[in-house]
Amino acid sequence: MANAFEEIALQAEKHNKVQTIMHYVNKESLIMEHIKQTSGKAMGIDGVNKETYGEQLEENIDNLLARMKNFSYKPQAVRRTYIPKAGSDKLRPLGIPSYEDKLVQGVMRKILDQIYENKFYDFSYGFREGKSCHDAIREVNQIIMTKRINFIVDADIKGFFGAPG
Repeated sequence: MANAFEEIALQAEKHNKVQTIMHYVNKESLIMEHIKQTSGKAMGIDGVNKETYGEQLEENIDNLLARMKNFSYKPQAVRRTYIPKAGSDKLRPLGIPSYEDKLVQGVMRKILDQIYENKFYDFSYGFREGKSCHDAIREVNQIIMTKRINFIVDADIKGFFGAPG
């Protein structure tokens, strides 16, 4: 399957537009995404986890794939839960997708990563394979300690991406 995703990256380098990529969403890619999922994770509103989905994996994947191909697959609502915020008495909202949605999102992410990864700058760290917020902090620290810096702007974006309130 890795070679299939490498083909997508080659198409993305060669052409301005990448089309006909949905054939990469197939039984094999969905099963590989199922295997990659971590056991024991919180369940979405469907009440299904990796273990229960895996009990009838072939049938479940065939059903999911059929719904995707005839455009009847609809993502489920995300279960909202609140977890404690580190160093605060406030709670942070957390969205937990259904298990099938996790599979679809994982496969689609792999496809989109292949298309867009080479378009990102090296200093872009958000939600990229092999990069983390710790890497970003390490780079900022390195720049501050080794280069001449005139300004540092600290912006608090509290609530910017969440609900108003």
